[in-house]
This record gives sequence, C-alpha cells and structure tokens, in this order.
Amino acid sequence: IDAGKKVILLEGGGLEYEARTQDLYRGEIVGLPYYPLQAARRHHFGGTTGHWAGFCSTYDPSDFEKRPWVPHSGWPINRASLDPFYARAHPVLELGPYEYGAAEWQRRDPSLIPFPLDPRAVWTKMWQFSPPTRFGTKYREPIFSARNVHLFTYANVCELEANEALTVVDGLRVRTIDGKEHRARARHYVLAASTIQNARLLLASNRRATAGLGNAHDLVGRYFMEHLEIPSGDLVLTGTSAASTRMYQLDYGRTKGRGELALTAAMQREHGILNATVSLEPGTRGVEVKSTFQWMDPERLEAFR
Repeated sequence: IDAGKKVILLEGGGLEYEARTQDLYRGEIVGLPYYPLQAARRHHFGGTTGHWAGFCSTYDPSDFEKRPWVPHSGWPINRASLDPFYARAHPVLELGPYEYGAAEWQRRDPSLIPFPLDPRAVWTKMWQFSPPTRFGTKYREPIFSARNVHLFTYANVCELEANEALTVVDGLRVRTIDGKEHRARARHYVLAASTIQNARLLLASNRRATAGLGNAHDLVGRYFMEHLEIPSGDLVLTGTSAASTRMYQLDYGRTKGRGELALTAAMQREHGILNATVSLEPGTRGVEVKSTFQWMDPERLEAFR
C-alpha cells in the first residue's frame, strides 16, 4: 500500500466463507493421516487467519543448520537472515516488541519466573500471541481504499505460465468459479496461498515443466511438516505456588507471552533428536490432563484419528 507500485491482488474466494469455493481445496490424503484439506485452510479474503489461533514464535538458529543425524538438513539462509522480516511482521500481526528472550519478558514483568533448570539441557522458549488478527476484517478497508492495490475476488490462479527456458514466469492463468478464464501479467509474482496450496500450484504448472515448476529436483512439497501435539506426561511441582508457574500458563485471549520448555541444540546433538518444545497445562494431581486435541472440530478430529 502506497509503495509506488501497482499491485494486483488475486483472491481465489469471495469476501466471506462459501462452501463452493472452499471445496476447491479438497484433495485426497494418502500415506499418513492429516486433516481434510478443505478444512485445514480457509479459501476466502483473509485466508487462514480466519480460523488461526494466534500462536507465534520464531525458528531457532539450530533449525537452519546442517545436522548429520537429520537427512537433507541445512538451509541456504540462517535465522539472522529472517530477523528483520520477523520484526516487520510483528505490527501486522498485532504482536508486541520483537523479543523472545525469557529474561527480557521477566524484566518487563518480574512475576514471570523461568523454572531453575539446567541451562545446558533445557531452556525456556517464548511464544507470543496475536489477538488473533483476522486479516479479512483488519485489513479489508485499507486494501479497499488503497489507490495502488487492485483486488479481484473469485480469481483462482490455476497455472503459472513459464517461458520455454523455465527461467521466467510470463503470466498467470486465472479461472473463476464458473469457469471463465483470464490472464494476468506482472513484473513480479508473489505466491501467498499457504504451504500446501503454493506447492500444489507449482506442481500443477506442468505444461512446460512436466514435473512442476521449480521442481527439477523433485523436492517441491516434500518437506511439509505439521506441528504435532502429543500429550506426553505429567509434571508435579512441590513447594511452589501458582504464581511461580505464570510464565508457562496460557489464558486464551489474555496471554501476551508464554514459555515452553525446549531442549538445547547441544542436547539434540548429543542424543541425535529433533527440535521440540513442551507446553504445560495446569491440572490437578491424580486427574487426567485434557488431550491437546480437544480444540479441534469433530470433522478434523475424526480425520486425524
């Protein structure tokens, strides 16, 4: 907005949820179980922020490194490369300062006290929480009134048309829900359809690149990873008050930041394991802790089972 560039924004759905456009995300799940594709992402103005819970955290520096025990690991960028963009995203997502160090959170609120655990093994990884920001509501009027942004709804991109050398995108093939086709051209193209849909679109753009655009090494869509949540045990604390666990507690709609327990990079290396965190839910001793999957709607839960 107001950046001196003419922007065409192609939205596959309408301004609100509609079953017929949402159904375009349907697909077959093979191999491991996953949510129904038409339920996992929202296909209308504002996208999946329409049912996003607002959880935000950064990748850790070790996530980008080549690790001998993790096949195909190692990114061409590092965490520091993303920091400026993480910081720019914060106000868009209505988050607080770009600060994820537990010590900084404790400085601002002395009642947030990290557990006194061995720092060589475990550290407190902080999460921040968006209200959550619903893009379709929060940014509707700014986009509608922007002189340089031109929004087209029900404009489903079906193919990125590449040149013969497969080095440049020449245009986009766009189709409405009723089957009318259009073509859009620009100097630069940004795919912003989420991980799954971006990969599907690249693979479907196969008229000249038979394996899919950008897929010469057969890697597009290969490394998708859901953030698995597994109820894993009980932690019983003695000699502590409820206030001493505030840093690790979650109150939906009110919590601005929450700590989770994470293994250090050295511990991951020593045991040859992947990165993960443990979140805590308050409970009563001897009473079973509620499953972390209970927030799912019935259709999604049944699909996961």
